[in-house]
Amino acid sequence: MDFEFVCWRCGTTCVVWGKPRGFWSTTHYELPGEFDCWSCGAMNTTPDEDD
Repeated sequence: MDFEFVCWRCGTTCVVWGKPRGFWSTTHYELPGEFDCWSCGAMNTTPDEDD
């Protein structure tokens, strides 16, 4: 499933792919902790699940 986040530096929307946490899970996805913005290359972090 794709998740959209806004880059902290340039404000561009970045799409991050999340994989299901379990074999049959459709509600819980595992996202990378960090990703690079495709536009400016800035390192971004995905928000914590508890926030």
